[in-house]
Amino acid sequence: MQAASETSVVAAIDLLLTIGYIDGQLHPEEQALIRRYLDHLIKMTPEAGAYVDLTYARLSSEIAALAAEVTADGDQAYVATRLKVRAVSVFRSFTPADQQVALELMTAVAQADGTIAPHERELHEELLAYFNAPPSLPVAELEKPGAMLRIDPLQQLSLSATSHPSLDALEHDYSPDPALAAPQFASDHQLIYQTISIWEQQRALGNGRLLGVTAIDQLAPGTRWLDGHVHVMRPNQPTELVVLGDLHGCYGCLKAAVLQSSFIEKATAHRDDPANHPDVKLVFLGDYLDRGKYSFEGVLRGALQLQGMFPEHVIMLRGNHEYLVRVGEQIVSAVQPAEAVPAIADRVPPGILDAYRHLFEHMPTSFVFERTLFVHAGVPRDETLAERYRDLSSLDDPVIRFEMMWSDPEQIDTVPLELQRSSTRFSFGRDQFRAFMERIGCYAMVRGHEQVEDGFVTNFDTGRAQLHTLFSAGGEYNDDLPLDSRYRGVVPTALTVRWADGVASAFAWPIDYLPFASAANNGFYR
Repeated sequence: MQAASETSVVAAIDLLLTIGYIDGQLHPEEQALIRRYLDHLIKMTPEAGAYVDLTYARLSSEIAALAAEVTADGDQAYVATRLKVRAVSVFRSFTPADQQVALELMTAVAQADGTIAPHERELHEELLAYFNAPPSLPVAELEKPGAMLRIDPLQQLSLSATSHPSLDALEHDYSPDPALAAPQFASDHQLIYQTISIWEQQRALGNGRLLGVTAIDQLAPGTRWLDGHVHVMRPNQPTELVVLGDLHGCYGCLKAAVLQSSFIEKATAHRDDPANHPDVKLVFLGDYLDRGKYSFEGVLRGALQLQGMFPEHVIMLRGNHEYLVRVGEQIVSAVQPAEAVPAIADRVPPGILDAYRHLFEHMPTSFVFERTLFVHAGVPRDETLAERYRDLSSLDDPVIRFEMMWSDPEQIDTVPLELQRSSTRFSFGRDQFRAFMERIGCYAMVRGHEQVEDGFVTNFDTGRAQLHTLFSAGGEYNDDLPLDSRYRGVVPTALTVRWADGVASAFAWPIDYLPFASAANNGFYR
């Protein structure tokens, strides 16, 4: 941090803000000290000042937003743990000389408000231990395997239409008139149990077939079934996947993506004439609920309708928001904060929420497609992997399934086990990711779970395994979201994956949600 290069200033801001927020809030005294230090850096290199304010505001907002991240009910440790991992990650990127300066600055920031909080003391001790540790040996880069998922440049997909009768008919809130609401409840109830029945039929074909399988290539091309909560597919003809990340009540994003991708037309063509039309799958990565205005009545109802229309062409995966529990006589969300259940709890019969609880318990949690794994969040804890993983059937282990709906990547080699243990939502590093992927025999993972402003980002590319995050909710002018939603800063994005002759490629594309933010093309606005 001796020279105020763009990289060093960004890193300094990131580390100091992370330290400031570690006790739950950035105190005015801490903020003033950080600004004085940044002004000192800028004086050393005046041209750096042009981007410092913007970077400071962006990182401050990003780090402060961690406090709003969803956690399991009663889990208070997640934010502090995530900030610790973030600080360690930034600290490790510094030279030894800069690390020494960072430790001194950290002490000053921690003392700026007159007291050193427990989290501040713990973080200082962890960074000091890292500073005093002997240097680690470099990790050799491995040659990339031939079947990696190739990521092509962003593309633009035009809307093929602005309506479809199968979706238009679903676009209504529950009526306040009991006589009108009763058939609406009955219809949703039927969709729920129709979907559960579809999954049970698919499970009947696949139950137990992953036992003893250590890599997908041990299965025959043409394999397609559901084993427990794990979808498995080895394509034997050209196949297209339309992948959607978290939708969070943004029904307009769902409708736009389905119409932009021409999914309904492609699925119909393959169903009616599979020999002459490529296979197509619509893959949901979970988190249909909360944040946006149209969770149960919009996004989830639409996904269930598509699942019923095309049982073999829709893959619905469970996210951590699809987590309801019974408390006495009530069905409540087990994640906090949550908006979807409170929004309808007083308007629906008690049996509806219980039916959704059953739906989520039956909902699959992962999709192994050739050498790519689709899942909501990430990899299980190190100790869980060591204790419970045996072969691909272990992806159906209840603890592994649960943890893969809650984890997040960090730009660090390894997250210490004690930090992984400290909260339900936990982090993993690139070496932990690579070890898991080598264990399951996959080369790429596509996940949701985290807001990314560009909608799609590659978190890791280790040389042997890639991790990609996809987020499909958002939009600056998307009135499916509250005016103060931080998701309005996201470009909602979908991903198309194409496989043919053993080669898999993918490209991201922005979701054209705006035409569906009005009554003309969206019944929820009427």
